[in-house]
Amino acid sequence: MRARKPFIIFWPQYFDIKRTRAQGRRVPIKYAVDRVNVKDLHASARKLGYNTQLETNYKYPKTWWDDPGRILVDTKGKKKSNVLIEISKELKKIQSKK
Repeated sequence: MRARKPFIIFWPQYFDIKRTRAQGRRVPIKYAVDRVNVKDLHASARKLGYNTQLETNYKYPKTWWDDPGRILVDTKGKKKSNVLIEISKELKKIQSKK
């Protein structure tokens, strides 16, 4: 198994406004966004200056039938919950430009 010590996994499902907390959403509803994909998630984390890796061949365990993909983020010692909110704010900016 590959060591991914400095990296933390972030799934697009964490940011989806249509999901409940039980279904995998991790951010508060006011920070959640609609139609999250892994490429936008990757772009927003990179824009914030995080070192990331995009993995497109993995599926979220709770909803294995959804689109695949996740990113690994080096949070530089920050708490995952704080990074989730930072990335979700950036996702909102990216989606508003579309």
